[in-house]
Amino acid sequence: MWCNTHKTRPYSLCALVSAFQLIQISVSIAEEYSSFATLVIESLALDGYPTSEGSISENVAAVSESGHKLEPYNWHVDIPITFLPLPSDFNPTDSCHWSRLLEQIQCWLVNIPSNSQQWTWGRDTFWFAFVGAYPDFPGGSWLRWDARIPLEGQFIEQWLKDGAASVGGDQSCEGLLGQIWAEFCTHAMLFHPEPLLSVD
Repeated sequence: MWCNTHKTRPYSLCALVSAFQLIQISVSIAEEYSSFATLVIESLALDGYPTSEGSISENVAAVSESGHKLEPYNWHVDIPITFLPLPSDFNPTDSCHWSRLLEQIQCWLVNIPSNSQQWTWGRDTFWFAFVGAYPDFPGGSWLRWDARIPLEGQFIEQWLKDGAASVGGDQSCEGLLGQIWAEFCTHAMLFHPEPLLSVD
């Protein structure tokens, strides 16, 4: 059940459907979820096919209650995920494979808008790969990561608190990496629903 005690950020959307008809839609999103919400609007002609006249930015005015336009990143959500799919020979029980993936994710992450949904998802994906590469973290030795990637997110915060217990308790390194792989796969599907391993 939705409890409306959260701060919400209402948006009013006006889409010009035709020269004679105006549709207004209002949506309220809890403040803490606003960075995860993306509005996708596609206009259709009366025959049911997408229209080619004008762009979303020309046909839709997205304005917050205070009268400010939404930032452009809310409209453009097509950020390619360059590190997926993984090579077909990726071995999730080998920390060297995780280390190579970690480098690819970091390079991708620091080059996309930090206020996008993909960035938040990518940050958490980064930490799965980081722990896969350095399963003794924060103990042991590990390479420094780019300072633009904060030590934040549900997985890494739980890992720092409980260590291996956060993914199933005491187990062999291979078993631990297998469990991290399972969680990585579940998380990756949020933005990459296709198979994670490439098919040669």
